[in-house]
Amino acid sequence: MSGEGNDNIPRNMRDIKGLLKFCIENTKSEDASGPSVFSPMDEERKKWLVEALMSMTESPQKRMLELIEILIGQVEDSKVSAIEELTEWCEDIDLASDFFKMGGLQIIPTLLNNERGKLRASVCELVAVLVQNNPTCQQVVLENKILTKLVDMLENDTDSLVKTKALYAMSCFLRGNEEGKSEFLGSMDGFSVLMRAMQSDFEKVKIKATFLLSDICLGSDKNKDTLCNMGMIEQIIGLLRKPHDPSHEHLLKTLLSLASNHERCQSECQRSELGLVELLHKKLNSLKGKEDCLEELEYCQQLKTLCFKIDTQNIQVDR
Repeated sequence: MSGEGNDNIPRNMRDIKGLLKFCIENTKSEDASGPSVFSPMDEERKKWLVEALMSMTESPQKRMLELIEILIGQVEDSKVSAIEELTEWCEDIDLASDFFKMGGLQIIPTLLNNERGKLRASVCELVAVLVQNNPTCQQVVLENKILTKLVDMLENDTDSLVKTKALYAMSCFLRGNEEGKSEFLGSMDGFSVLMRAMQSDFEKVKIKATFLLSDICLGSDKNKDTLCNMGMIEQIIGLLRKPHDPSHEHLLKTLLSLASNHERCQSECQRSELGLVELLHKKLNSLKGKEDCLEELEYCQQLKTLCFKIDTQNIQVDR
């Protein structure tokens, strides 16, 4: 079955589990406690149900091969939807591994270079799903320089969505992947990549880069030493002096992560010329009482106590 006849069937109904979920969600408003009323099924609904049930007989691997054929082909208009469906299939870890076995690797580099930003972004999301918690796929991506391409897209692509999705794929690849993390921080100069991303004009890129940096340095004195040598403390404080935006919460969290249990980073924070204590005091005053800034307030308080031994108990943050 090619899938051409069942385009109106939601993708999340491609198996029995999906069909059951769909039926439950779409019958919530029916009163099961009342008397049942039976009536003949109209032809349109009957046809839809038959098509839905027939679609369950198609193997996922067969459908994935059909989608790969679409992506190899010349018809550009259907490629984004094909990638989106492939991404849904590949959320299953076994099907993600099957994707590479059936030749999926060969199409990724070409698609990442496609002239359409939406298509490039969709492929980045597919890569993210493929590598998340999947060591087999992570190894394939590392060996075939796909991570290198993602870094290049983050740094040089002009489309903000593509940058964001490339960084998302990188985060999924690096999480819990020590070999990949070592490659990223070593030969790819990953800390410098993230430092530049944190200065991006695009808010989502700044937030994701800061969050990833915090995750990488958490619990690693070696990484904290490296970041301290690179001037990351001064860099973060400089960014915190810019007009307030949502990235500040994540910058403060990263600064706190660096300073926690690391005397050298704490000493760097205490440098009088950086003016961190004054900056924290200013933030505490300006953010006090703002319900959407509670986390940020807490990070300010913790940094002030950790680095400057200043008691902030008199500033109450209601949860």
